[in-house]
Amino acid sequence: MHDVAAVVPDIVITPLFDLQVIQTLKTIKKYDLYNKNIPISVKSGGHGYFNGATCNGIMINLAKMDRRYVKDNVLYAGPGCAGAQTVDTLSKNKKAIPHGDCFGVGAGGHFITAGWCIILARKYGLGCQNVVGGRVILWDGEEVLVNENSHPELLHAMRGGAAAGVGIVTEVHLKLIDEPDFVTWKWTYLSLPQIKTCVEHNAFRRAQDLPKEITMAFRFFFKPFQLEPICSFNIQSLLSAEDTVAAVRSVLGDAVGDLISDLNKWNTGTLVDLRMQPASELVNNNRTMLADMTITALHSTPDIYWEEGSLLREMQRSYGTSISHWVVPESETMLLDLYDAFSAIKNTPARERTYALLIQGGGRMNELQDICAMPLGKALSRFEVHWDKPEDEEWNRGFTETIENIFKKKRDPKIARPYRGDIWMAEQGQDDKLDLVYQKYNRK
Repeated sequence: MHDVAAVVPDIVITPLFDLQVIQTLKTIKKYDLYNKNIPISVKSGGHGYFNGATCNGIMINLAKMDRRYVKDNVLYAGPGCAGAQTVDTLSKNKKAIPHGDCFGVGAGGHFITAGWCIILARKYGLGCQNVVGGRVILWDGEEVLVNENSHPELLHAMRGGAAAGVGIVTEVHLKLIDEPDFVTWKWTYLSLPQIKTCVEHNAFRRAQDLPKEITMAFRFFFKPFQLEPICSFNIQSLLSAEDTVAAVRSVLGDAVGDLISDLNKWNTGTLVDLRMQPASELVNNNRTMLADMTITALHSTPDIYWEEGSLLREMQRSYGTSISHWVVPESETMLLDLYDAFSAIKNTPARERTYALLIQGGGRMNELQDICAMPLGKALSRFEVHWDKPEDEEWNRGFTETIENIFKKKRDPKIARPYRGDIWMAEQGQDDKLDLVYQKYNRK
């Protein structure tokens, strides 16, 4: 979505509905382009790690296929339905589903490869684990309806396995839950002694025992007018602030509980209120804009839709790197290593263009592992850095390597594959079950 180094396709095809996708794939098959070393890529939102799903051949851009509606407690979403439009549709129907907080991610790529949701995933699983069906156009143009009774192996592949790469998903069907009556959240900026308190009390490991309604994360970043890095101790909950603090005290101890105990500093609101945290003041004050926040609009004028910090760190067009690793729950010492690494760059231009995240997983996500094609751990580390000038690449990639080495110290050896979009890397994409699905349905 943001990588200015991504190649520009020779041809971009932008279908509006299924028939045009079918016609496109039949034409590609007719002229045997699959076997002529012509790169072909598929883009829904362009938010993925894979250079926004672009290539130097033919790119099939699904951004205009953004139809979405709710029927019988199921969300039917086209692949180009942007995250903001998903939020809008669900809110209007008083429904919810686990999904990420990026307004520009397309439903196609997002829900068949991931769908992490900090507030809902521990209780209800990932977005991809709530996929109940969809439509897939195979590479020869055949349309396939997928559900529990029709092509169930493809349904499994749609739950975190990018449909095994057998074609183009033109609609995804998602099981919904009722919108929570309220949610609560608190971001607590920790001093270095307070970070050490969390480490000494094994706060991150012990958080696995918190109720599934509570999720904890640590986020490192910089504020424009503060020299030292910020470690934000973030808690999101489906319980009241009082009950959340009580649960944290009970599981993590009073020393950690004291860090979040001031109830006057907690936020209570709707799920949409929480989803709107990265949004600009304009969008927050005019939430009807969500319905019109298309993939194209978000790419063209991101400054209209994002608050300044999010824009600089993640959403502005730039060069960038992005990494994710499953890590073991016993990752508290990583907090001190990340603080030191960020402190070392506090006087560099990169300071306001980067963040690192250590986030709690587990809960329902792991309970639903058997129905999910993506290997899941119990904790995730994530990092991004962005820059504007090509000559800054070497330094930024060096810093990325520094952070990745910190992550690797705590990498979960039981999980064979990194989280989400990294599955597009050939050397990491080996999966016996998905390979069998690909062999059965591949029509190239």
